[in-house]
Parts: sequence; structure tokens; C-alpha cells
Amino acid sequence: MAGPAWRFLQPSNDCLVTLPDALAAGSARDIPLLAGESAAAGLAGPSLMCKDGARRTVAHLDAHSGVLLINTEGAMSPTVYQQLVGETADSVLQRQQQWRQASIA
Repeated sequence: MAGPAWRFLQPSNDCLVTLPDALAAGSARDIPLLAGESAAAGLAGPSLMCKDGARRTVAHLDAHSGVLLINTEGAMSPTVYQQLVGETADSVLQRQQQWRQASIA
């Protein structure tokens, strides 16, 4: 992230991570979220850190943590999206709808 937005966001960050696209794409398979590889990294990072005690501690993640996820892209390149996620964007949207309905019930 660059530019003026970083001046406002940086002081409130405790931890920043980078991930390879393959890990980011994996999170899109686990949770039906239509997100490109860059946006999916925002979900994959905290998810992976929560599964690793040492990283969870370093990132100060606990039951009282707040995590801001910004998803600014969807399946911008349908072919690349399908290669990374293993299914089409339409398929993910269908699973997302089912997931939402199940969480409401």
C-alpha cells in the first residue's frame, strides 16, 4: 500500500505479512469468498496465523482482536482465478450463498 492512505493505516498496525499466491488461493477454497489472489491474502494471513501459536502470539491475535479485511478485487481474470482456486467464480458465489444460508439457520 502506498500513498496517503498508508499514513493513516500504518500507526494502527501491529503486524504485516506477505503471502505467496498459492496460500492466498487456498483461503478462497476454505471460505467461499469471491476474491482475487491479492484480496484473498487479507483473509489467508490472519487465518494462517491463528492456526500457528507462535505467529498468533507475535501478531497479538486473540479472542479480543479486531482484523480489518479489505477486498478490492474479485475474479478479475477468470482463467487465472479458476487455476488458482480450482473452481469458477460462479461456483464460489453459489457456495457463498449456501454458506450464508447455513450460517443464518
